Amino acid sequence: MTIHRRSLLSAAAISWLFVGFSGCQQERPRQEYEPVVVTSQVERAEVIPGRPFEFQLEVNKEKGIEFEVPDVGAGIEGLVIMGLREEGPEVIDDRVLTRNIYKLKAPLSGTYLIPGVEGLWRDQKGDKGSAGSGPILIEAKHAAGEEGSGEQQLRDLKVPLRPERDLRPAAGTLLVLLVLAVLLWLVKRRRQAAHVEAPQPAHEIALQDLQQLLGSPLLTNAEQGPFAYAVSAILRRYLEASFDFPAWRMTTSEVLRSMPKNLLEQHRLEAAIRDVLEASDRVKFAGDRVPELNLRNWVEQSILVVNSTAPFDRAEPAQDSGELAS
Repeated sequence: MTIHRRSLLSAAAISWLFVGFSGCQQERPRQEYEPVVVTSQVERAEVIPGRPFEFQLEVNKEKGIEFEVPDVGAGIEGLVIMGLREEGPEVIDDRVLTRNIYKLKAPLSGTYLIPGVEGLWRDQKGDKGSAGSGPILIEAKHAAGEEGSGEQQLRDLKVPLRPERDLRPAAGTLLVLLVLAVLLWLVKRRRQAAHVEAPQPAHEIALQDLQQLLGSPLLTNAEQGPFAYAVSAILRRYLEASFDFPAWRMTTSEVLRSMPKNLLEQHRLEAAIRDVLEASDRVKFAGDRVPELNLRNWVEQSILVVNSTAPFDRAEPAQDSGELAS
């Protein structure tokens, strides 16, 4: 009987302690946020040069608050921005969550700085404030034993990098080589003809060169500079040989002033010479692209000039030149 009473007393005491302990417990307070919380992070602080990694900018704000996400990309120097992905907005309880995820790449070994961001917010009551995140340092280096681990590291983060190779100098060099190849081909052809037979008149050489140029692959080439160089060179060499003035080194206006005025007025050649030389210069030096019909028209106008100015005793198509001029 005594044992039973003691058991009951013990059970009552344990129940009282449990109720008292439960009453003393307080409800866990709900986590409170600032009106706008901006956090930035990278997936890893050490990256490998040449391999992409992600940088995330997250904005957590209350509903109804206006907040413009700062442009992080404008302040990033040295790192290559490969892409941007936006996630959200995602509504969680009374807050809105958005993320901007940048895909970055370090071109060389060294230390890079992703600057901190800060922006202004405004709620519906008119209250204002600011929110932002701090800067992040990124260390780019090769793993031990990996190829390229000994290359020169970046020392000055303020110098803008140009990881993308500029192909314009190479394209210009290729254009010059193509032009030189065409000119060398024409010179070699003339020299071979000079060794075999008597020197050809200038108008015959010009007409042959123009016909060959019209049937050459340069007419349909995507790069029109070599064709423009070639047709201008043929016409200038012909005028230089026929009228004894250095047309090769003259401007279009100087060439026209050196031509006999009565010849230009009689055959109306001034417009043809000006059109060929000025239009080809725009393609050569300004890089303008023209339809293929214009290229053919340059050759036809050059043929008109040659036929109209060649010696009459050797130029049978004098009547044809009049028809072309009309």
